[in-house]
Order: sequence, then C-alpha cells, then structure tokens
Amino acid sequence: MSYLIFCTLLLAPAYALRFSIGPVPLNLLMVWVALVWLCFAYYFARQQKLADFWFWLKSLNKWWLGLVGLFFLAGAISLFVPGFSQKNLGQFIVLIFQPISLFFLFGYLFHRNPGTKNAWTYAAYLLLGIMGVWSIVQYFTLFGLPPQYWGNAVEPKRALGFFGHPNFYALFSAPLLAFLVPDLMERVRSYKHLPLTQKLFMFWLLGAVGLFLSMSRAGWLGLAVGIGLYVLIAGDKKLRYAALLAGVALAGIVLITPNLRYRVILPFLGEKSAVSRLSLWNTGLKGVKQSPIFGLGLTGFATKWPQLNTDPNLDTHNFPHNIFLDFWVETGLLGMLSFIGLSVLALYQGVKNRRNAFGLGAVLFIITLLVQGQIDNPYFKNDLALIFWLTLSLII
Repeated sequence: MSYLIFCTLLLAPAYALRFSIGPVPLNLLMVWVALVWLCFAYYFARQQKLADFWFWLKSLNKWWLGLVGLFFLAGAISLFVPGFSQKNLGQFIVLIFQPISLFFLFGYLFHRNPGTKNAWTYAAYLLLGIMGVWSIVQYFTLFGLPPQYWGNAVEPKRALGFFGHPNFYALFSAPLLAFLVPDLMERVRSYKHLPLTQKLFMFWLLGAVGLFLSMSRAGWLGLAVGIGLYVLIAGDKKLRYAALLAGVALAGIVLITPNLRYRVILPFLGEKSAVSRLSLWNTGLKGVKQSPIFGLGLTGFATKWPQLNTDPNLDTHNFPHNIFLDFWVETGLLGMLSFIGLSVLALYQGVKNRRNAFGLGAVLFIITLLVQGQIDNPYFKNDLALIFWLTLSLII
C-alpha cells in the first residue's frame, strides 16, 4: 500500500491530462483515484479489514467526523444551489468527494501502519525535485515555456513547472515545501543515513529554486512565513542565526536583480495584478451579499461573473482569490465555517504533536496555505484539494 500512497502524490499534477469517454469528461487523476478505490476494496476484502476500518472510523475524534461531515454537506448543497449540471457534479467529485474519501482511506493506513507515512514524504521530496529541475530548464532555456512567460511588459519571465500557470505551481509547491521542513531538519540533526538526507535536501532545494523562479509573490511569502514559524517554534540559536543569514542573502539577491526587485515593489506602485485583487475581492463580496447563506454554488462565481464584475480592466476569473471568500461564494457560509474549523483543528492537532515532524509539518502546511490564500486560490483545483485532505490524513 505504500506504493499506492507514493504514486497518488506523484500523480497529483496529472489532472491536467484531460480526455473524454463518450460524453463524460475525465482526467488522469480522476481515473487514478478510482483505481485507488478498487485497490482498497480488494485490500479490505482479501485482508478482511472492512470491520477494522469501520471500528477505526467510529473511534475517530468526533470533531474530525463532525467538521468533515459538515464540509461534505456544504459541498452537496452547493452542487444543487445554481441548478444541477454535469459541470457542477464534476467539481463536486474532484473537489469534495474524491479527496474526502482518500482522507479516510489513507488516514486508516497511516494510523494502522505509521511507517507508510514515509512513502508520502519521499514522494513529496521526489516530486518537488523533479518539478524544480523542469522549472530551471524552462526558465533558462525557454523550452516548454509558453511565450507569454518569456518576459514582457506585462509579465516577467516565470517558470510554471507542469502546470498551466506559475501561480498554480506555487500554490502546489509552497505548502509542501513548508510541510517537509521539520522532517528535513530532523534528518539533518540526527546525522543518520547521511547519503539519503543529502539527496532529500537536494530535492527540497531544487523545489525551492523552482518556486523562486515561478515569481509568485504569494508563494514566496507563504513559504517565508512557514519557515519563519518553524525557526521560532523549533529552532535553536544556531538555526536562527543561519536563517537570518539566509534571509539577508536572499534579500540581497532580490535587491541587486532588477527583475526580482521590481517584482517585489510593483504591487506598491499600482501594478495591475495587485490592483485586480481589490476588484476581485469586491466582486466576491457582491456574490456573498447576493446569497450569504448558501453562496452561489459550485461554479457559481464563474457563471455569474458578467453580472457581478464591474471592472472593465479585469479578465474573467473563476474565484475571488481569497480563501475565505472562495469558500463562502462557492460552498456557502457552512462551507467557509467548516473549512475554518478543519484548519483550526489541524493546527491544534499539529501543535499538540509538534515534536513529531508530521504534526509540525501539518501546522506549517496550513499556515503557508492560509497566507497564500489571502491573495490566491489554494484549494479549488483538483490537485490542491487532494493535497489538502491527504495532509490532514497524516495527523488524524
């Protein structure tokens, strides 16, 4: 089953490989999750584990069960709020149903065999390393990089990895990089298995370089806050000094590199991307006021964009680009409150088990996600929803 966990994370970006079977639109990640379900069905039947699974499920903290149930209910209601459609059903499956099902299935595996958690961390290191290498190739050769990201008056040169937009890359990689920090530091401090630790450190560093080259300011800020929090909570004097030196060095690189320097200061000079966030938030608030209890439903914001938006300079957007507004507009008040409850519970559980790399890693993951989520959309994509729920499954 460790290989199943390993491959599930590696295939998270495979949602971009889309196809249809008859009238049914699919993507490779959806098909993989269906295969995971079949593997678990075979595992439960062959090992006679179904009764044990139900016993474990009943023994779970009631707060987890209650909040997950409310989140699922909010998604189910949102499926019908704008009027049932195939598109809404697809969103419900990939953003609510599939991730929550794996939350319980993988949570059971992690609880019964904690060693399988290593498969998750190794997959995260490997995937971030591969994406980092590809991003470096894209940035310095332009190979595989769409022309709009080669650097122009609108956008600086930006790497995007395997994703359709640099921000998508940053939303995926920054929380995972933050999550791995406690595990990586624990390995470095132990001086055990040095060859493996060196490889994992190199993978993490490549992933961090890839995030840097995405030029995502939300990603930079999110990871910086995550690492800073780790240094404050778990760092000794030596680590804090090293972190300070690294921060000063990075700040120096940004200051002496024109593209990086302007990337940081332009939001304070009325840059279109920064100003557009204000318009998006205003549009999101209009959507909330239109339906404060049930929201606009899944895909509702995108559907009602022409009526909600009053900024002629703003292109069509699917979400308000604020994590709380995103949930409120798409899944109603219940969806937003249950998401907040799940995040608070994950933070509490992580802090309670902060001496464990997975517990503290989950705290850094949630904090990084929430920081990015103030100006972007870190949940409503197939891969992001999957990563969110599978990270929670490590600490239930």
